[in-house]
Amino acid sequence: MPLNYSIVLLGNPRKPDDPKKAYARSQVSKELTLKGLSQRVAAQTTVSRADVSAVLISVVENMIEALRDGEQVDFGELGKFRLQLTSEGAATAAEFKSDINIKGVNIQFIPGSDLANIFVGMEFEQVASRAV
Repeated sequence: MPLNYSIVLLGNPRKPDDPKKAYARSQVSKELTLKGLSQRVAAQTTVSRADVSAVLISVVENMIEALRDGEQVDFGELGKFRLQLTSEGAATAAEFKSDINIKGVNIQFIPGSDLANIFVGMEFEQVASRAV
């Protein structure tokens, strides 16, 4: 099944006077919910949907706890998750204050080899944008 995309015209925020350029933007066709995912896994294994849901919920809770503890969470072929800080520079290390210079925390995802190669053989189909 091809991945749907639409074309959007975007300007360069650093050069607002430059002409806009056309870019592809992927279109989400639907969402796989926790219930849907647990039903799929249950259908492919000998585990009930309730048990799959319980395990997935526990995985998320443990992942959050590990990330808060500064650990990297490695899901094998899926990939790795870790926290990444965004901060403002200080003139010296002594002048750096976490409550002033740290501006946010992001979750960094590094795909495993299966996801890193997701585009191999993938097809794309242009569709109208949602704004149309």
